Amino acid sequence: MNNAFLRYSRHFILLILTVSFVSCVNQYLPETKDAFDPEAGFSQYLYTPKLGKNTLMTGNFNPGSSTLPFTYEIVNLRRYDGSEAPEFSDKFPVKVWKTPYLGTETSLEAIEAKRDIEYRQLFQIRKHTGEFILWENAKAAFVRCDPDPGYVFDIKVENSGGLKYYKDFRLVPEREASYEPSNIDPKTGLAAIEYVNPTSTSMLVTRKDQRFYVLSAEDIHVYFHKNLEMPDTVSTITFRFLNADYTPINPDKFNTTKWEKLVHGFDLVKDTVNKFVRYKVAYPIPLVETPTSYTNKTGERAHVSFSYNWIYYGYRMDSEMTFDFAIYEKGNWEISIVFAEGNPYFGEGN
Repeated sequence: MNNAFLRYSRHFILLILTVSFVSCVNQYLPETKDAFDPEAGFSQYLYTPKLGKNTLMTGNFNPGSSTLPFTYEIVNLRRYDGSEAPEFSDKFPVKVWKTPYLGTETSLEAIEAKRDIEYRQLFQIRKHTGEFILWENAKAAFVRCDPDPGYVFDIKVENSGGLKYYKDFRLVPEREASYEPSNIDPKTGLAAIEYVNPTSTSMLVTRKDQRFYVLSAEDIHVYFHKNLEMPDTVSTITFRFLNADYTPINPDKFNTTKWEKLVHGFDLVKDTVNKFVRYKVAYPIPLVETPTSYTNKTGERAHVSFSYNWIYYGYRMDSEMTFDFAIYEKGNWEISIVFAEGNPYFGEGN
């Protein structure tokens, strides 16, 4: 037997022994597990979301030095009196965004192509973030809400390093309002005052007895109502303007308003005979609570601006009224703006 063969044989045997030794060692090494910080926990145990709108509740869990992600699950959800809560265990059709809404979509079809209908429980926790979501389909007609004590539930949180149950969370929803702002009492669903006021005014005046008076936001009443005569196969939003005596104002009077960019709507109709401006829209408005060119800075409400200019002794005066609002319920909604304390002055001959 030659020396080269002996050397190769020794190397092969040594390699086999090394592999076998490593395999045996690995077999007896402890399994690596995630860390579960014993101080990890929830900072909030009472949740009071408003019904009738998609509400995401975030920032409520501190993982400490735990290894992420955790897996979260709602367990033992029941009514406050201990009875079952089928309204939250059953599944309902909800609209879910498949791709993000940007506010730049150019048609209703483009918007609807981004969302789909899925069957889900109306109150959920996101599996790996711990964020709660209450879907818009949850309504006071079948969900218990304040002043009822509502619901109690527990949360199971786990990773490979451990498992813990956090107990006795409270869910006490508020009654829905179809739109905001509103004067609807969340406990009764009734409104003592049917109108709200615009968000701001600038250089709006009325003329009485040859004198000018400033019109503030409190002097203007804004009403929401559904047009039930329109078919429910379409969804629209309509703006109307009315003088103090409820005579309609031609929308052309608001001559510097950017109607094409007022709301994220389509098929604009500006009717100067019947005196309204109408858009086909997708609901809710805004579609998601994220800032776009059609919302306020926070993205929570749509932002509209109605403006016009007029001449006073050779000077151009710029007048504006803004209104931030949200509508959560699909339909053919009309927003009527009434200049209750005096007709707006549009200039001589206007």
